[in-house]
Amino acid sequence: MRQLRLLTAAEQVAEHLLTLIKSSQFTAGLPGAISLSKKLGVNHKTMESALQILEKKQILINNGIRKRRTINNKSVTKIDNKCLRIAILPMEKSDENVNYIIELRNLLLDNGHQPFFTDKSLMNLGMDIKKVSRFVKRNKADAWIVNAASREILQWFASQNVATFALFGHYLDLPIAAIAPKKSTAIIKATNHLIKMGHQRISLLCRKHLRAPNPTPVVSAMLEELEKSGIKTSEFNLPDWEETKEGYNKILNSLFKITPPTAIITDEAFMYTATLQYLASRGLKVPEDVSIICTDNDPNFDWCSPSVSHIKWDARPVLRRIIRWANNISAGKSDIRQSVILADFVAGETTGPPNN
Repeated sequence: MRQLRLLTAAEQVAEHLLTLIKSSQFTAGLPGAISLSKKLGVNHKTMESALQILEKKQILINNGIRKRRTINNKSVTKIDNKCLRIAILPMEKSDENVNYIIELRNLLLDNGHQPFFTDKSLMNLGMDIKKVSRFVKRNKADAWIVNAASREILQWFASQNVATFALFGHYLDLPIAAIAPKKSTAIIKATNHLIKMGHQRISLLCRKHLRAPNPTPVVSAMLEELEKSGIKTSEFNLPDWEETKEGYNKILNSLFKITPPTAIITDEAFMYTATLQYLASRGLKVPEDVSIICTDNDPNFDWCSPSVSHIKWDARPVLRRIIRWANNISAGKSDIRQSVILADFVAGETTGPPNN
C-alpha cells in the first residue's frame, strides 16, 4: 500500500503557485514574497519557504536581492510530463532504509512522480518468477525499479510491457534500463591484495542468484584471478548456503571445521557484520587470524576503527541516471540504456598477512 504523504503549508502554497504558473497567470516572473503573501492571504514566512521550494525544483530562478524571481520555462515543461506511479521493489525490506534509496524516493517525488515501496521484497517472494509475476500484476504501477534481482527475474521484467529499471542485479545483455558499479576490476584488485599478502584459502560468501546457475561477472572475476595465481578453485572458494541466519551460521561452521579460510570476502554489509560476530564468538581476531573484505559500500564503515577493507562507489551518478530514466519514460521516450559507474577497492585495516 502506498504511504500517505502530508504536505506542509509551504509545499501546499508551492503547489498552488505552480498551478498558477502552468495556467499562465504568471508568465515571465513572480511578484515578491510580501506582495504574493498579501494577494493570497498567506503568512510571509510560509510564502518565502514556498518560493524557495520552487527554486530548489528549478522552476523559479533567484536573481538576487530586490529582483523578481523569473520562471524557468524548461523546468515547467518537464513538470507537464506524465506523473509516473513508480514501484520500488527492493531485494530486502530493510533496503528501504538505505540512505541512497531514501534519497532516490525523495528525488522522484521532487520530480513530480509517485514512488512507493512494495509491501514485499524479492527475498519475501523467494526470487521466484511465478510469485513475482502475480505480485507485479496485483501492484498497479506505470514503472518499476527492481533492486539487485536475479537474471531470471530481470529477464521476466524485460519481456513485459512495463518500463523497468534494474538497480544492480544480473542484467547484462537484457533490453532493460540499468546501472551498477563496475566491481569486476575492484574485486580483482581486492583478490590480488590478499594473494600478495600470502593468502591461499579465500572464500567468497554471496547470495545464490549471484553464484548459480552461472556466476555473475564479478564472482567469475574473483575465481579467475585465483586460478591465474595458481590457486585451484572449488566449492570452498564459492560455498553454497541457505539464505537464512541459520544457513549462514552453518556455512561458517563448515568452513572453519577443518581447514579454515584465512580470508573471507562478503558480498553485503549484513554478511560482513554476521561474519565479524561469528569470528568474535570463536575468539578469532581480524585481521590477525582472519582477513575480511566487504564488496558493499556501507556508510557505517566510515565510523569503523579499524577501517574496513571494502569496495567503494559513489551513489550520486546512480540517482541521477534513474531520475533521467523516469523523466524520459514520463515524456513518452524509450530508455533502455545501461550504465556503469566506477568502483574501487579500499585497502582498509581488516586485511593482513595470514598467520598460518
